[in-house]
Amino acid sequence: MEKELIKAFNNAKYQLNTNLTENICKTIIKREKRIKYFKLSIFSIIGISSLTGMIPAFNMLFKDFSQSGFYEYISLLFNGNTLSAYWKELIFSLAESLPTMNIVLSFSLIFVFFLSIRFVAKQIISNSYVGKTYIA
Repeated sequence: MEKELIKAFNNAKYQLNTNLTENICKTIIKREKRIKYFKLSIFSIIGISSLTGMIPAFNMLFKDFSQSGFYEYISLLFNGNTLSAYWKELIFSLAESLPTMNIVLSFSLIFVFFLSIRFVAKQIISNSYVGKTYIA
């Protein structure tokens, strides 16, 4: 049985591919470049869309602030007579007049924008090292 295996291996004439390691490393580097380019483009699109989404969100926020009467309640805070007597009711009225959904929307868009800027900067900085191989 061993003689038949030796004979079969000799007939196969298996030859090692000398460029195999270089081809594998080049393929890995190409894949990493594609992944980094994809991440860069996705984070850029997310950042730009959140930046453009901030314009209508802030317009709605300012409109809701003016419609809710929040500015009038804030102006009552600076009136000393009402603040000392009715401070609890004033604080509750101030809290009720806040447009919380628009505030949350605006701050989440700001958060997503800064987060995408951070990831884009990280991808740009780390992209400069992709492509260098350590093959001698």
